[in-house]
Amino acid sequence: IMPTYNFKRITVVPTASSLIDTVLSSTQRKTPTEVHSKYHVTRIRQFYMRKVKFNQQLWSEKLSAILEEFPRLDDLHPFWGDLLNVLYDRDHYKLALGQIHLAWQLINKIA
Repeated sequence: IMPTYNFKRITVVPTASSLIDTVLSSTQRKTPTEVHSKYHVTRIRQFYMRKVKFNQQLWSEKLSAILEEFPRLDDLHPFWGDLLNVLYDRDHYKLALGQIHLAWQLINKIA
C-alpha cells in the first residue's frame, strides 16, 4: 500500500536570506551577547561555542523540517511521480533535496 500525501500541507521554503535572518536573530535573542576583555580565554571559548551549538540546533531543525515535509520520490505513487516530473523535473527535485540534506549533514558535522 502506497502512503497518501497531502501536498497542500507542504509549507513554502523560505529564501536563503530570510532563513539566515531568522536563525541569526533567534541566536542573538536566546544566547548571551556580551563578552568582556577581562574574561578568561576558556570562558570566551565557552561563550562562542554556546552560540555555535545553538546556531547548529536551529539550522538542523529548519533543514530537517524542509526535508521531512517533502515526499521522497521512491515512496510516491507512480502517478504523483510522473506528475512531479512533468511539472517540476524529477532530477532537479532530487538534486535540490540532496543539497539540503548535504547542508544539514555538514552543519551537524562542523558543530
